[in-house]
Amino acid sequence: MLDMRLGNDKDIPFIMNLVREGITSGAFFYANGDGLETVKSELQAVTQKYSANIPVADYLFIFDEQLTRKPVGFALLTGRNNFAGLASHLEIRMFAVSADKQGKGIGKSMLNSIIEATPGHRLEASCLPPSTKMMGLLAGSGFTIINETQGGKKTYRLEG
Repeated sequence: MLDMRLGNDKDIPFIMNLVREGITSGAFFYANGDGLETVKSELQAVTQKYSANIPVADYLFIFDEQLTRKPVGFALLTGRNNFAGLASHLEIRMFAVSADKQGKGIGKSMLNSIIEATPGHRLEASCLPPSTKMMGLLAGSGFTIINETQGGKKTYRLEG
């Protein structure tokens, strides 16, 4: 069983380890060389706004094992607007499970928690070609492909 909570500054090292693993596997990609520092800065800004009770369009969820209280995964969601500037959907920008916890249903449980926590919201997620596990997870949870680029990046949507 997992507990879902908002991330804090103490979670940043755990998240950055998963981001590094994701870059190595090709699941995450940053065109510029300082991509890791950019991600870290963005995550720190989000957690600082949480601490100061400042509204933010980003939701950094940490998933802890109930028994050990140790984090096993994270997800970063961002509110997106349509061309008219109105809120249109939530984008799952990053999603990762610790390597030693993969294949145990944790990713499915995390995604179900996100879906349950966002009733009535349309959810979208884009996956690079190496993200086959995430693509299978999304498809198995009712997401449908709404776009595929020539490079193979697929965007999935779940209507709210």
